[in-house]
Amino acid sequence: MIASLSGIRGVLNADLTLDDIARFVGNFAGASGADEILIARDTRRTGPVISRTVVAALMSKGVDVYDLGVVSTPALFRTSRVLERPAIMVTASHNEPEFNGLKFIVGGRGIAQEMFEEVVGAKRDGPPRAASGVLRPAPPPSYVDDLAKMFGDKRCKGARVALDLCGGAAIVHAPTLLRRLGCEVYSINDVPGIFSRRVDPSVDELASLKDLVVKKGCDIGLGFDCDGDRLVIVDSGGRKRSGDYMLTFAVTELLRETENSNVVVSMDTTQAVDDVVREAGGHVFRSKVGEANVVRRMVESGARIGGEGSSGGLIDGAFNDCRDSMLAALVIVRALRDRGRRSYEEVPSYSQERVVVRVPKAKAQRSFRRFVQKYADADTTDGVKVFLGKRSWVLMRVSGTEDIVRVSAEAETAREAQRNAKAFAAKLVELSG
Repeated sequence: MIASLSGIRGVLNADLTLDDIARFVGNFAGASGADEILIARDTRRTGPVISRTVVAALMSKGVDVYDLGVVSTPALFRTSRVLERPAIMVTASHNEPEFNGLKFIVGGRGIAQEMFEEVVGAKRDGPPRAASGVLRPAPPPSYVDDLAKMFGDKRCKGARVALDLCGGAAIVHAPTLLRRLGCEVYSINDVPGIFSRRVDPSVDELASLKDLVVKKGCDIGLGFDCDGDRLVIVDSGGRKRSGDYMLTFAVTELLRETENSNVVVSMDTTQAVDDVVREAGGHVFRSKVGEANVVRRMVESGARIGGEGSSGGLIDGAFNDCRDSMLAALVIVRALRDRGRRSYEEVPSYSQERVVVRVPKAKAQRSFRRFVQKYADADTTDGVKVFLGKRSWVLMRVSGTEDIVRVSAEAETAREAQRNAKAFAAKLVELSG
């Protein structure tokens, strides 16, 4: 089982049991102090049984439950924000279909570290309340209507969009919303719960989506994960673009319409974001890796826009306090509709290389200290980030859940990024003994 601020994930009846689910949910009910809680799920086979367990655990604590059924994670975050109710999403996000788990939401945001520790702590003492909670009819999420109002009906009329929905929760809203905005929509993998590719679109080749884009002459292809919060785009030429590229594209477009030009991104996000923010007269704040860390830094700095390049995760605090793939998609589709496919070439980009090194955490930390001694200007906000030149850097950070170090490198060319990543990974292994 993996437990972090990003959520609790495991394989049901292997390393995650229904008893575990009930304990975590009961702890969340107590920690939140709420009388009413929303729940939703993605399309995994184990979703219904876990959802019923969540409902029963909440009701045993005297909590009334509103079950929204299958919706995307961003849609549940938005609903939590609008209705001012805590929420639980039954999902393992971009993990493969055999996994499932829980995400906890309070006030439209992921929970803070203090509450997370309460949730995963020992089971709370005390019997169930004498008065049981009830399962109430859930109000329909306003997510589609809210986005349609934000962008305008028929705003993207004529844009041709291909969708790879991964058999996931984006099926519920993506085709409907894009058609409402006037797009011509073509979709594959659009049967809920049928997964014919890797769930994480950033690691899958998206070969079928590429073919669909080229065959139908689409302006863009959109590849979602199972719970609809991750997105990878395929351009009009059938080329899969990186999450860093997609985030830079979306940030560039949002900066055109906001006076608040400050942006928060994670330490491993491309410096191309710095380029576009600087041009807009703003400032980039860097946070530790992780959506919750980005959101927290956004609140502290007063920035409206944030994100993580590794997952292409755009966050627009004016609409949602989580990465929102559908919002990012609409921002980019609107740009393509307004300025055409040349918009792709207007986005600055660098080359990234990411590798994994298997090193125990304690040894990795000792190695980091040696790197800091050698590179005086190293940034230690999250691991060690070494600057090798004006447009070149390497970040080494310990995984929060495994005995591995993630080494990320960026440079102006792919060859340089690959060389730097491999060199620092090798040096890390050497220093770790």
